[in-house]
Amino acid sequence: MTPEILLTLFIVLVAAVLFITEWLRADVVALLVLGALAVTGLVTAVEALSGFSNPAVVTVWAMFIISGGLASTGIANRLGDQVLRIAGKGEVRLLLVIMLTAAILSAFMNNVGVAALMLPVVIAIARQTGISPSRLLLPLAYACLLGGLLTLIGTPPNILASDALRESGYTPFKMFDFLPVGAIVMTAGILFIVLFGRHLLPKQRGQDQAITPDLPELYGLQERLLVLSLPSGSNLAGKTLAGSRLGSVLELNAVGIVRDDKTELSPSPLMVLQEGDRLLVIGRDERLDVVRRQTLAIEPAALAQEMLAEGMATAVFELTGSEWDNQTLGGMNFRQKYGVNVLAVQRGAEMRSHDLVDMILRDGD
Repeated sequence: MTPEILLTLFIVLVAAVLFITEWLRADVVALLVLGALAVTGLVTAVEALSGFSNPAVVTVWAMFIISGGLASTGIANRLGDQVLRIAGKGEVRLLLVIMLTAAILSAFMNNVGVAALMLPVVIAIARQTGISPSRLLLPLAYACLLGGLLTLIGTPPNILASDALRESGYTPFKMFDFLPVGAIVMTAGILFIVLFGRHLLPKQRGQDQAITPDLPELYGLQERLLVLSLPSGSNLAGKTLAGSRLGSVLELNAVGIVRDDKTELSPSPLMVLQEGDRLLVIGRDERLDVVRRQTLAIEPAALAQEMLAEGMATAVFELTGSEWDNQTLGGMNFRQKYGVNVLAVQRGAEMRSHDLVDMILRDGD
C-alpha cells in the first residue's frame, strides 16, 4: 500500500473510534477529519472547502432552517393535539399515526429536523397516555428514516446522488423519482413496526415517573400560584402572551392557560389571549394590586391548587454538561424547546424563583 492509502486508513480508523466512543461531538470529529485531510495534503485546500458551496450541502442547511422555523412557531403543539384527537390513546393507533405523520413530513423536510419537531409532541403524548416514551420514540426515529426515501429532498444521500449525476453529465433525479420504491419500503416498514416490531420495543420508564410529591411545598408554589381570568372588556384580550407583558413587567410566569375546558401547558409566547381565558401563573404576592389594574380577575387559590394537581407534575433536574454552562433559559428557548416551565433554580444554598429568563446557568444548578 502507498503511504497515502495508509494515512487515509489511519484517519478513517481514528474518526471511527471517536464517533463510536463519543469522546468528542460528531460535528467536531467531522471538522477534525476535514482538517487532517487538508493538512496532510491528501486533498487540496480548495477541495477541502468545496463542500461548503455544494448545492446538496446548501439544500440540507436550508431544510434545517425551515425545520427550526416550524418548531419555533408552535406547530409542534398543534400537531400533538391533532395526533391525539385522531389516534386516541391506543398504542397501535398512536404508533400508526405518529409514524405516518413523521414519514410524510420527512419526505419534504430534513429527517433530523422532523425528529426535533416531533420529539416534544411524542413526549407529551407519552405522558398523557401513560405509554413508555421509548415505545413511541424508536418508531418515530424509524419513520423519519423511512419517509426520507420518498422524495429527492427527503434525505441527504438522495440529494448527493442526484448531484453526483449532474456533475457526471447525466440527468439528475427529479423530485418524485424515489417515490415508487420508497413508498413500498416505507409502507412495509411501518406495518412491520405496528404489527410485530412493537412487541420488541423496550418498556422502561423515564425520569418523569420519579416525581417528588412535596416539591410544590419545597418551592413555595402554594403561596405564589395564582389563577387569573380575562373578563369581558379586558385590555389584554387580543394580545399575545408576550405582548401582554405579564412576564416582563408583572414578573408573572404563565405556566398554563385554560380555554374552553382545555388546558394548554407551557403556552407559546405567541399564543393570543381571549376573553374568558384563565391563566395559571406563578408570581409574587406584591404584584396583586398591579394585576387588578390590568383588568384581570384573581380567582380563589384553591383553583390554582386543583389545576396544579390535575394538569401538572413537578420534578428536579440537575444540569450537567457543557451545553448548559453559561447559557440562559431565554437564550436556549428552553420553554418552547422542551415544553417545561422552570419554577426555581437552586445553586448551592441559594434558591432563586424570579427573573429566571436571563439568569446565567452553571453546571450543577
